[in-house]
Amino acid sequence: MMIDSKTVWILRKEIKSVLRSRWLLLGFIISPLFAWTFQGMFLGFIVEQAVEPETVYITLDDGGGWGQILYDAIDTQVALENANLTDRILLIEELVLVERSVGQSLWDNRTASVWLWIPSNFTEILETTNRSIIQIAVNTGNFRASAAAARLADFSGGIINEFQIVRALQIAWEVPTTAEASYGHQLAIFLVMLTSVLAPSPYVSKSFAGEREKHTLEALLVVPMSRLKILGAKLVAGMLLSSIYSAFTVVGIVLYNWLVITRATSTVPQEATAYIDLYSINLNTVPLIVFVQFLVLLCAIGIGVVISCLAKDQATAESLNNIILLVPTMVIGILGFTGSILQYGGLFGLIVLAIPFSHAIIFLNGVLSGTATPIGLLGNVAYLLGFTIVFMIIGAKLFEREAIIA
Repeated sequence: MMIDSKTVWILRKEIKSVLRSRWLLLGFIISPLFAWTFQGMFLGFIVEQAVEPETVYITLDDGGGWGQILYDAIDTQVALENANLTDRILLIEELVLVERSVGQSLWDNRTASVWLWIPSNFTEILETTNRSIIQIAVNTGNFRASAAAARLADFSGGIINEFQIVRALQIAWEVPTTAEASYGHQLAIFLVMLTSVLAPSPYVSKSFAGEREKHTLEALLVVPMSRLKILGAKLVAGMLLSSIYSAFTVVGIVLYNWLVITRATSTVPQEATAYIDLYSINLNTVPLIVFVQFLVLLCAIGIGVVISCLAKDQATAESLNNIILLVPTMVIGILGFTGSILQYGGLFGLIVLAIPFSHAIIFLNGVLSGTATPIGLLGNVAYLLGFTIVFMIIGAKLFEREAIIA
């Protein structure tokens, strides 16, 4: 496509139109900033809740020495912490000794958020096999309880390994976790998918269906230049908005990291590193996140062009675009938090893999978890680009058939 004076004119017109739309620009700037800042503040709240003392119920059924040693160590540590509030490891408000039947009842009724059970054969198994198990039941929906249970597990393992004999303590958790990458990276994947898919909708619907509704598109169509060039100019303006969105995504990630690290450094020293590793985003991965986000934005623009060329007015175009894109995006975004979306088989698995944005999640998950292969990554990018190109071609064909008089 030759770049002549008319092409330059239409490009300048579209870019000026974008830059004059203050609310549109503001939306593209505020959307990523708000998403990341809100998450940073929310995780700050989680960390703040996690360092609040929690009541722990404990059952000692073991008649041997090791169970008593473990219980006494926990009880002594809690007493010391309650007497000296400046140097706290367990952050247990109260340690309550209960019978197993009582502890089970409290747990079943969700009255107890953390219940530790030392079984009757704990010492026997430990001395026979050098490996034994305690059970910690924890309400994972309670941030404070989850943090208290994690501290209790680490402390208990340290007590058993304090002696010179090599022994291991295993924890039987009530609910296992199965995330491929850290929470911070899973959050990045979810926000990239949700916000990037929906962000171009206002611009695409305004630039195509909106112009048709206001009859300004007709003036463009009579300009002596190909409609493909007109479409290309509109897409360049959309890519400019996408670049602005990606740039402020980087600012949002940096701000998010700062909020997480600032809050984490105020916690128990032993936990600060763990919180930062779990919730923060490795800045070395930001270029990769931005790259995939840009591909997602282009794909969303391509789908939006087709929808906008078929819709009669801006409201219809924007509504259809949101409905068509939001449902699959929410589905695969939620599935991304449950682990690899490659684990789903059958017809449902094929439907999930047919969605182009699924391959963006697979791409990011593979790289961030260290399990990706070059061929797999290239395949994901190729599918996403191929899907985008197909919809761009369909959009171009529909745009070429635009009537000057509707």
